[in-house]
Amino acid sequence: MTGDVYTLGVWKVKADKHGEFIAAWESLGRAFRKLPNPPSGKGTLVQSVNDPDLFYSFGLWESIDDIQAMRENPDAEEGIQALRELCTEATPGTFHVVGEG
Repeated sequence: MTGDVYTLGVWKVKADKHGEFIAAWESLGRAFRKLPNPPSGKGTLVQSVNDPDLFYSFGLWESIDDIQAMRENPDAEEGIQALRELCTEATPGTFHVVGEG
């Protein structure tokens, strides 16, 4: 599958770790940009206004294969693990576009 595939992470960050989480997410983005097939554009991290511990991150990739290669990359694995350690819940996933409005 190629085109319009995204990584999407749902992160429930420990209350006293927001700043560390944001810094770790930015570091992971720098690691992604060094990959042989990096994301197609900039990643995005958003924080809930109603629940400040809840963050979502997403980024566009060229293909499922590129996402799989990223997940097998030691630097990316280390960065994702660093994010997980700052969370009470962490759910990264892969998604593809099925509609637009």
